[in-house]
Amino acid sequence: AVPRFSRAAATEACAIHLGARRSFYTSADSAEDIEALRIRLGVAQVAFYALSYGTRVAMEYARRHPQRVELMILDSPVAPDAPDALGRETLGAVRRVLHALCSTGCHGAGAHPVSDLRRLVARLRRAPIRHVLRGGRHATVTLGADDVLRLLRAGDMEPGFMRRIPGAVRAALAGITRPLVRLKLARAANRDKQSIADLNPAVNAVTTCEESTLAWDPAASPDVRRMQALAALDATPAATLDPFDRPAALTLGLLRQCGRWPPRERVVEPPPPLPTTVPTLILSGDLDLRTPLENARRLAATLHGRVVVEPGAGHFALSHGYYGCTDPAVRAFLAGRPLPPCRHQDDGV
Repeated sequence: AVPRFSRAAATEACAIHLGARRSFYTSADSAEDIEALRIRLGVAQVAFYALSYGTRVAMEYARRHPQRVELMILDSPVAPDAPDALGRETLGAVRRVLHALCSTGCHGAGAHPVSDLRRLVARLRRAPIRHVLRGGRHATVTLGADDVLRLLRAGDMEPGFMRRIPGAVRAALAGITRPLVRLKLARAANRDKQSIADLNPAVNAVTTCEESTLAWDPAASPDVRRMQALAALDATPAATLDPFDRPAALTLGLLRQCGRWPPRERVVEPPPPLPTTVPTLILSGDLDLRTPLENARRLAATLHGRVVVEPGAGHFALSHGYYGCTDPAVRAFLAGRPLPPCRHQDDGV
């Protein structure tokens, strides 16, 4: 894993290695690759099941070749105008996700998990936790407000892990730091073991830094980009980031990844609007912080699609279908039948 402090440098090195070729790794290029494959196969239409940032490619293809799309199933979709360069879509979903997370109980949590988190974030901004580990050798673990944010975001891939966070926050407020430190260590160990077989970091970096609407001028120097990002944050109402804050938005946003990405060399003509005639099913977990439910609902309104919400699931709703809402919906959608009711369903569209 690349250390956090070197992420911008590593991304810049990737861009330099790719050179001018980096402009040809975009979603538009991937969409045209799919079209070339469709022609080669001799099929009239394609059907998409796309996950996370892969949904960007599916939607790009649908924009350019709507008549060639039979249907789309978009799981944990990236909204057309996402990701937000300052992480505001994720931060804006934290309060709702915490309430949903603890609606059936979070062990050790207080009655007001959002308020508890707000208090801990403020405390950690003043003085991070320093916890001494005792065992084979002594070591000190430092835990700040941004670490808690990273725990929450990582937890949307493992809701059981996420449910331990509110109780650990409550304990930390009482001076008991061990539970929160253990979660940080567990996340670090799990991150080192994670496979990237399903994620191409280079393509992800290119599509993010080349295609996203940034909060800075991509032709500016890194120092100027940071100043422009800070100015955009200053104009952001603090209430929209609560229970976190502006420093959290800077940490979560794209500056760490794209702050040193070279200026764009190729201008891609904007595609047509998203089609409203392609049958589309959108799946979303109500605990997803990477691609929040709010994104799915906005996208469904644009596409005239249907949203199926999987309660208790995070990112990749279909694979975490604990209540069995998404799987029956997908089967019915593919068979052309009405979507079955889900007793936990929150039909926001």
